[in-house]
Amino acid sequence: MWLDWARGVAVVLMVLAHVVDAWTRDADRDRDAYYVASFIGGLAAPAFLFLAGLGSAFSGASRDARGLAHGAVTAALVRRGLLIFGLAFLFRAQCFVLGLGRPIDLLKVDILNVMGPSLMLAGALWGVARSAAGRIGVALAATAGLAFAAPLVRSAAFVDVLPAPLGWYFRPAPAHSHFTLLPWMAFVTAGLAAGVALAQARQSGAERRLQALLTATAMSVAGLAWWASFQPSIYPAGQSTFWGASPTFFFMRLGLVTLLLPAGWALRHLLPASLGATLATLGAASLFIYWVHVELVYGGIAILIKRRLPLELTLVATFVAAWGLARLVPVARRWIAAPAGRPEPVRRLVARLL
Repeated sequence: MWLDWARGVAVVLMVLAHVVDAWTRDADRDRDAYYVASFIGGLAAPAFLFLAGLGSAFSGASRDARGLAHGAVTAALVRRGLLIFGLAFLFRAQCFVLGLGRPIDLLKVDILNVMGPSLMLAGALWGVARSAAGRIGVALAATAGLAFAAPLVRSAAFVDVLPAPLGWYFRPAPAHSHFTLLPWMAFVTAGLAAGVALAQARQSGAERRLQALLTATAMSVAGLAWWASFQPSIYPAGQSTFWGASPTFFFMRLGLVTLLLPAGWALRHLLPASLGATLATLGAASLFIYWVHVELVYGGIAILIKRRLPLELTLVATFVAAWGLARLVPVARRWIAAPAGRPEPVRRLVARLL
């Protein structure tokens, strides 16, 4: 349950990021509070990727415990990533049909485009090692390698000769690529390491010690990354900027999103039941919420309030929207549970998202 709370917090952060971006009036976009809200909301994407990697580890552990063959478990994890990658293009097609983009935007690189290949990599890494310690070691090595290689890859000459839609996966392009494979994949591999450790701790009863270790590690990583951001760069001049693909920015965010795990675990007996239920609903249906809320926030339904609300009102709207989306989830579940008269492709898609 507490892991769904952590996912629920990530959903609220996602709604915050998009509502503030889409609805805040121009006069408030230079305020410090706007930048703070944007930074906090911006932690949603790293959190989703991190928790996706964690979920992959849990799925692998569950299948392994049921006695499935090692190769079959690995294949299932990789197929999950391939499914998410396919859904990324279906999502862009939906946006195009609803009038939210141009034909070229069908190839736009968004979070699902990165999450899919990242989960495929996580599945492959899970299969490389047979022991929990080995999987944690491989995942952490991949995390560090991806994070430190990101500035080098973004400035590499090979990106220049790639067709533009492929190049967008390696180097950001205005309006076409909000995410790149590096360093974003590293959030998934870090989540894989954390998930393997958590799955192991549940079996051995060492969860309390692991949560304390996660807290100390997350705070240390974020603190060291903050300190390192003020030191001379290890990369040639102009190759890495803090707000770009720098390892310091990556590890700061990784430390912050990792804290969602011990925070959710510590609050599991303290959170009011109604709030916990709402967060759990949002977390369990995070992919569905992502799919639906983009149209609600950026689409024509919000045309009268886009870029017209004071910042304070957008913050209130964030929580109203999150509450409304949580109420929508059981409605969607009842809708797919009564297939009579439902368009079967749509019903299957909604079921897959839920």
